[in-house]
Amino acid sequence: MKATNSNERYALVQNLTVVLCPAIALFDLSAHAVTNELVGSAESHSIERFDNNGNWIKTFASTGPYYTVGFAASPVTGGVFVSTFTATVLRYTNRGASFGPNGSYWSTFNMSSLVGANPPQALLLDSSGDLILATNYGESGSGYTVESFDYSYKELKKEAPVPIGPPIKTTIEEGGQSAWDVLGNLCIASWYSPQGAQCYNPITRALAYDYSSEFLNQGIEPVGLAFGPSNILTVSSLFSGQVFAETTPRIEPLNLIVTGTVQPAEVGFLAVDRTGNLYLPEWHNVAARYRGQPPDFCTYYSCQDADTRSDIVYKIDPASGAVTNFISNHLWGPYQMIFVPF
Repeated sequence: MKATNSNERYALVQNLTVVLCPAIALFDLSAHAVTNELVGSAESHSIERFDNNGNWIKTFASTGPYYTVGFAASPVTGGVFVSTFTATVLRYTNRGASFGPNGSYWSTFNMSSLVGANPPQALLLDSSGDLILATNYGESGSGYTVESFDYSYKELKKEAPVPIGPPIKTTIEEGGQSAWDVLGNLCIASWYSPQGAQCYNPITRALAYDYSSEFLNQGIEPVGLAFGPSNILTVSSLFSGQVFAETTPRIEPLNLIVTGTVQPAEVGFLAVDRTGNLYLPEWHNVAARYRGQPPDFCTYYSCQDADTRSDIVYKIDPASGAVTNFISNHLWGPYQMIFVPF
């Protein structure tokens, strides 16, 4: 049965958790039918498609003038949604075509009336095809709030979808990836202040758990997050290129799983396959490319980058900490990799 709102989805998640946990927990159910991966390539304004061995297949879609950040694929329709560091969200069919007659025009929806200049960033689709979309900025004194909006599957068919009810309002100052924990709470990474993650009950929209005490004085700036079958939290640290995980749910310390990725770099959101392996996108040489001077200088929407080497998606065995290059071509500025069942 399709969960049509947050109350039904929360009840469904809790029922599944009772019946199936810890065997499958809340890893993306679509991962069980994975055949390909999609990775956003921000500098090339594209989405690239790879097979399950990390081999490039083709450019899935251009994003035109837009810069890819977070994205997600519907387990119901296969439709792909992309955030762009603007109020505009892009939509594609599962073949990479824009919506509209024969894919003849861009399909977008704009959230500026809801978020102003605060760009949507993290996207998350549940098993019923509903879209959860969180904004990026929440700095105190700026007037911004990191908020999470919920769009129903049916509403997403419309040109201008309207979210379900009021948004979840967080106290995060810089938002990162969103994920469901095993209890059915919506969790958002917080890499700036307070470092950690905040988890919210999707029914009451109240704070259910705050991980900030585990991150206090640890120097970890989590941008990506994932939850294992027993609700173990794993995070990627934005500027260090490291990955950390709990040993016991909601109990410190966080243990270092991986270090030694290419530096200097910044890393993005985490993906998890059905066997528990982690996948971590990384931008190399960020200081020169994004904080330097021309000709090696980029902004979010233009780039004069003489460093044409591909960026990397790493595959990580969380048990051994072994790191391998899963994807090392056709990527320039990857924020996120997702699994797709097509």
